[in-house]
Amino acid sequence: MTWLAWRQFRTQAIAGAACLVLLLGAVLLTWQQVSDLATSTGYTGCSGDACLAAAENFADRFQLGLSHHVYLATIGALYLMPALIGVFWGAPVVARELETGTYRMVFSQSVGRGRWLLIKLAIGGLTAALGAGLFSLLLTRWAQRIDSASGDRITPLIFAGRGIVPIGYAALAFVVGVTVGMVLRRTVVAMAVTLLVVAGLQVAAPMVVRPWLAQPITVVKPLDVSKLEGIGMDVDSLQMHLRAEADQPGAWIVANEVVTSTGALFVGPADAETCLPRPGGTGPERCQEWLSTQNLSQKLMYVPGSKFWTLQWREFGLLVVLTLVLTLFSLWWIRRRLV
Repeated sequence: MTWLAWRQFRTQAIAGAACLVLLLGAVLLTWQQVSDLATSTGYTGCSGDACLAAAENFADRFQLGLSHHVYLATIGALYLMPALIGVFWGAPVVARELETGTYRMVFSQSVGRGRWLLIKLAIGGLTAALGAGLFSLLLTRWAQRIDSASGDRITPLIFAGRGIVPIGYAALAFVVGVTVGMVLRRTVVAMAVTLLVVAGLQVAAPMVVRPWLAQPITVVKPLDVSKLEGIGMDVDSLQMHLRAEADQPGAWIVANEVVTSTGALFVGPADAETCLPRPGGTGPERCQEWLSTQNLSQKLMYVPGSKFWTLQWREFGLLVVLTLVLTLFSLWWIRRRLV
């Protein structure tokens, strides 16, 4: 049974392995380039305040080379990988058998339904997890200097493409595809629904789940008007939108708001005499002076970069739990509901 399951899965596995080899080759090809650039800019081995200038120089020069294009391609690949695994690996595994009726021959043999499904889940799920883990962990090591210089390793765009989280997403996506295919019993329909479900999970995770797992730190401090990054204002309604500098390098900024003494979001109205632009006026200085008298505060919610691995393990654990729950549901369905 294991041999037969592998024979049925090997085409997808070979195609996935070929794509993985191309990506790993691109990373290895530019590995020395990134190392040499970090050394030439003084970023390697720097300490103290010298690292700030060296990191900025390294990040600027990095964007001009081939390695920057590889960096962007790997981010896109790791976001696409779960969807591709779910759609092309997971969804057809059982749906194709049910659609063509070949499952009847399998079920007439001595092999039980549950064992048949477990073998398919094990082969596909472990292969997906192994491939995603190899790529992600190598990429995490390759991009260590890049992520450190930009300080965005824990931000939503980068986080899901580093560490062990991609392993969880790959395994979950495969099981989602298998489960959807088993329930819907139509391959093409199952592939479309799997794509929607996996994409929905990837969108919901950073917006809803990850902030809950991260337990962000909330800081409220008096607003320093000299550190305002921008002042937006509607000249008709005089409503304002203020954004203050978030002085938390390397952190994931969950929320950054300017609030009143009551804790409500400050939206104005602005003082027309000091904040409206006028010909020959004195510029934004008078508006900043007026804002300094409004008893405003900056409310900042952030996740420090030091919590990267803690958050990685929490999200990975949640993904493993979801994978196990879907696996148990699939086993129940194939034994009780599948005729």
